[in-house]
Amino acid sequence: MKKVGLRYCGGCNPCFDRLEVVGRILEAAAGRIPWSLREEEECGLLLIVNGCDRGCAEEEIRTRVPAPRFLSLRSGKRSPEEIVSLLLRGLQAPD
Repeated sequence: MKKVGLRYCGGCNPCFDRLEVVGRILEAAAGRIPWSLREEEECGLLLIVNGCDRGCAEEEIRTRVPAPRFLSLRSGKRSPEEIVSLLLRGLQAPD
């Protein structure tokens, strides 16, 4: 199974606790998702954790050729279970 890369924004103006949200996502995933923090590893999908609505962590990702598929969080409002479900579907989608 391909991995999900985890990428955080710089945290200059966070409006929610990004680490706490990711912790809840990891718990909800309960071993169903292989994670990677290393950019050089082959990832089927990126989870981008932005601290605010600006979404600056997405800017560099969008300029890559080819641009990787990603799911971007800009708030802590989605349930961890919903995020895990979206990630699992994204990993199963054909490239």
